[in-house]
Amino acid sequence: MSARRRNFLDHLHPTQVHRRTLHPLSTLGLGIASLTCLAVLFVTGATLFLYYVPDQGRAYERILHITTTLHFGGLVRNLHFVAANALLVLAVFHLARVFCMGGYKGRRLNWLYGLGLLGLILLANFTGYLLPWDQISYWAIKVGASLAAYFPVVGVEVKHFLLGGADIGHETLLRAFALHAGFVPPLLLVLVGLHLWRIRKDGGLAAPKQAANQKLSADPWLYRAEAATAMLTLAALLILAVFIDAPIYEQADPLHPPNPARAPWYFVGVQEMVSYSAFWGGVVAPLLMLVFFALAPWLDRSRSEPGRWFAGDRLWLILIFAAILVSQAAFIVIGQYLRGENWKFVIPF
Repeated sequence: MSARRRNFLDHLHPTQVHRRTLHPLSTLGLGIASLTCLAVLFVTGATLFLYYVPDQGRAYERILHITTTLHFGGLVRNLHFVAANALLVLAVFHLARVFCMGGYKGRRLNWLYGLGLLGLILLANFTGYLLPWDQISYWAIKVGASLAAYFPVVGVEVKHFLLGGADIGHETLLRAFALHAGFVPPLLLVLVGLHLWRIRKDGGLAAPKQAANQKLSADPWLYRAEAATAMLTLAALLILAVFIDAPIYEQADPLHPPNPARAPWYFVGVQEMVSYSAFWGGVVAPLLMLVFFALAPWLDRSRSEPGRWFAGDRLWLILIFAAILVSQAAFIVIGQYLRGENWKFVIPF
């Protein structure tokens, strides 16, 4: 029998994988689901790129044309919108899964690659949010960029970089489009490649020593599991895209802000914290969270093996991580649904 010819997938995977990592409860399929969303974003983004014009006088009309006139344009835009939000949520869950299993142990560099990918996903969502140039996206970006200015030392420069100046102007839309379509995608591809390469170089996903002795060939077992996860993710995205329309509101009006004006939903938590204290909510808390995430592999001095859910000697780190995620989720819900005019607390029933 002749040897099987190697293909491109063989370069992305180790030759053998731990049997335990193929179990759905080991990884929850979050990494492959995230990659599927990213692939959908590249395909739908390239399609939208052909019809969009990053000009203040034409951007809004082009979005309306794509949504209402172009054959399947609404579905493509819905799919892009759903995949972008799903990718952000899945990336956070994937990060949480790796953290709770101590998957960063012995893989500190890949943890930093993962954090870099999450930062790029946030930047891609933020810059893409403005492109419809409608009332909600215009003021959301204005608020979001203002939040960036609170960050110590480089905050004001980051705001100017995102907006192309001190405030939203002629360069802002072009800057957002250049970042969204020209700058972020290549960096995502590079970091995804490095992330996958480090996993392959480390012999697959992290697993306890006992499980590490039980290995299977990646082909076909891992390939089948990944294909099944990708197909299920794609099916879920298509179903959601049929029932969830990408929002489009009235055209941007720089003179009449909505009340309240909110940042994009993923930054509403920071906006809510700033409403309590500009210094503690806009500077101290975000900085401490970033430092904790970046240094977590070095703070972890536990002896438990990687690949185990909620190991007892890592419990204090997991509780801090969970507190950060839960508090941000709570702040997002409060800011998104329980704030009315002038950012006053309201009961929506």
